[in-house]
Amino acid sequence: MTMAHSKCLACRARVWRDGPPADHLDDLCPGCGGPLEIVGDLSELVGLRSLRARPRGLAYNRPPDLSARISAQIRETIARNDAERRRRIDVERA
Repeated sequence: MTMAHSKCLACRARVWRDGPPADHLDDLCPGCGGPLEIVGDLSELVGLRSLRARPRGLAYNRPPDLSARISAQIRETIARNDAERRRRIDVERA
């Protein structure tokens, strides 16, 4: 299993992705949305917090529909938060 390790100095965070580093040159930090820097040596990650848990062993196979379910949950959460924010604004205006 090939992994690309990256870091975000703004968040003081480390992130890993499946696949070679060349596939992740334009990835953004999941914490702040800023650009990630590819790590040349793993010692660069010492002291940085992890933004993604590393799988245990090679038996890490995510069901193909998991990404779709996660995306749907995120959209539902955003819609719920937006509706709550609109409700609070309407109450304040009334």
